[in-house]
Amino acid sequence: MTKQNSYLKIKNYFENIVHQSNFLNEFIGFFEREWTTKKASFAGIKSPVLALFRYELGFDSPNENALAVRKVAFAIMLKTEKPDDFSAQYSAIDVAEKLALKVLSRINFDSNTQDHFLWNSFLKDSVVINPVELSANDFGVEVFFNLKNKQLLKVNIEDWQDIDSVCQ
Repeated sequence: MTKQNSYLKIKNYFENIVHQSNFLNEFIGFFEREWTTKKASFAGIKSPVLALFRYELGFDSPNENALAVRKVAFAIMLKTEKPDDFSAQYSAIDVAEKLALKVLSRINFDSNTQDHFLWNSFLKDSVVINPVELSANDFGVEVFFNLKNKQLLKVNIEDWQDIDSVCQ
């Protein structure tokens, strides 16, 4: 059976991935100000970092037993020391791609684990990876992918004052 996903489940899932990995040092959620605040803090951001930056929910079915499609994107970012060291920047992108593939492998593993909330939801053919430069010192890759699962879109009469007779 496909399990329900949600914004918070996805955010918490990626935060847990960072904590359970042996190769990522920091997690940053969906908000740009979280990145800015952490980067400006005394401790700064410890790379490599996994940052979420996209979450969209859409539907792919005309009836109340709809198929929810969540478009999710994360970035793996590494810090380089010299803004004019292009070799180091290309290397950071290469390392970030390798780390992103490790994260995607974990998502695929979890999607093939029946008791996991991602069971049978990862659409591997939707994956797109692009190099990214956030500043003169922050380089990595953006990873875009889709998750699908059933999402019931049925009206609960207890939620509405005006349609209790219509929904019975």
